[in-house]
Amino acid sequence: MKKSSGLVIGVLTLVAIAGAQETPVTINEADLSFKKAYGHLQQVLSTPAAKFTVSASKEVFTRDQFISRLAGMYEYVKPKIQPRFKPVAVDVKKMAPGLTRERQKQLTTLMSFGLVSKDSYLYTGTKTRYSPREFGKILGSFLTRALDLTHALDPKYSPEPNGSRKRS
Repeated sequence: MKKSSGLVIGVLTLVAIAGAQETPVTINEADLSFKKAYGHLQQVLSTPAAKFTVSASKEVFTRDQFISRLAGMYEYVKPKIQPRFKPVAVDVKKMAPGLTRERQKQLTTLMSFGLVSKDSYLYTGTKTRYSPREFGKILGSFLTRALDLTHALDPKYSPEPNGSRKRS
């Protein structure tokens, strides 16, 4: 009898943990992550502190808000983007439905610099809410690419992008 009750408790615990992991990120949780990301960008890029306010809202963080926050972060790092990067074309027809023109424009800009990938839920998906794992993947990819875009290559150690350096 004890083994079966232990099994039931174990299964219920796993179900609770799995459910908690799939609980959509709240606005407050997202904003806390963005605030921390701004702090790291400020430190690495030697930029002034970002003007970002954390919301206390426990409402679900939406795709629209996600794109808006990422667009704001792009504006923050934009002055530090190296001129060697040229924007690439984005197929707006493949963009997820339900976005306003403003959000489509912002998402197009983010994608043209590779800050949001072409397989991102923000671009192709119909999801408007994100689990912590999905949220982290999108924000982490953005930050990785932002640091790539703002990194000045040292010719002694880094080849030119796209192999454009002349070989001797």
